[in-house]
Amino acid sequence: MAEPARPYTPDQLAERWQCSAETIRNLVKSKQLPGFRCGRMIRIPRQSVEEYEQCLKSPSENCAVATASRGERTENDGVISLRHAPEKKPRQRP
Repeated sequence: MAEPARPYTPDQLAERWQCSAETIRNLVKSKQLPGFRCGRMIRIPRQSVEEYEQCLKSPSENCAVATASRGERTENDGVISLRHAPEKKPRQRP
């Protein structure tokens, strides 16, 4: 019987996607990428990664990724460019 595939760590997934591990942690924290905690460690199931990647390739109504950005989405020659909303400044209390 085959052993189930082990989930990704943020570092492993960051290497796969060529981004930072902090980006992966933020995706999990914002619930854009399903993950779970083992104590203080974050793990991302392989199935969740495959579904997320599939949604990035061809977003549909069922994909959370299709509405993940708050910025404007434009497509030019097959390249997707996201313009993120400006960073909010913390309010100062009187």
